[in-house]
Amino acid sequence: MPNVSLQVEARTASIASASVQALYEDPFWAARYGLQRARRFGDEDAVFHVRYLVQALDASRPAILEDYARWLRTLLVTRGMCSLHLDQHFEGLTRALQAQGFGPDSLPYTYVQSARQALHYKEGPAHAVESDAAAIISAVVRRTEGPLPAGSRPRLEQEVRLQLSYLSDALALGRADLWDAHLQWYAGFWPQRGLSPLTLVQTLDALKATLDGHSEALTLLARTPDSWEETYS
Repeated sequence: MPNVSLQVEARTASIASASVQALYEDPFWAARYGLQRARRFGDEDAVFHVRYLVQALDASRPAILEDYARWLRTLLVTRGMCSLHLDQHFEGLTRALQAQGFGPDSLPYTYVQSARQALHYKEGPAHAVESDAAAIISAVVRRTEGPLPAGSRPRLEQEVRLQLSYLSDALALGRADLWDAHLQWYAGFWPQRGLSPLTLVQTLDALKATLDGHSEALTLLARTPDSWEETYS
């Protein structure tokens, strides 16, 4: 679809820039990487997303963008991110495309949505966790939202969704060390989530209580050392 690809390519800079601005409102990026570094690499990635979209449109092959999404996910999860973060990048790209007139019925939009779908695991314990994610999130929220201020539910749901994404990535890659490293860093970051008096340990305990039938995920969660729980509970 050369005509559409040329239209997108001509607006690469503006689409890429608009696609990531909302991401930087999340304190995670500044805390994890430093805001300047996060913006530099985030802005660069946003341009690459658009360039791969243009390639896919040129070839009339959404698989180009799908393969790119899966490849990039494997790279990013070893650097402290998770699948949900990449999905948020692509979600921002769909919003930026819409603002440029490429709505849900357009090829650029549908290609990006296809890439987002490609981030879902198709088999194994990670797929099982993702398939049950809605029910798991709902159950964890019911167990933990009691002491939180009114209106906290959307943020709590998103937080549980994030932890499930980290867990699923570690399961899919067979990398328990990624989950361990995530928890070690995230425990110190947790207060910035604004979910006090709820603690990260309490959230993970609620997650454990809802993962019946997900033995591999429970094994990962059980790795949390007692000393860590004493420090951060």
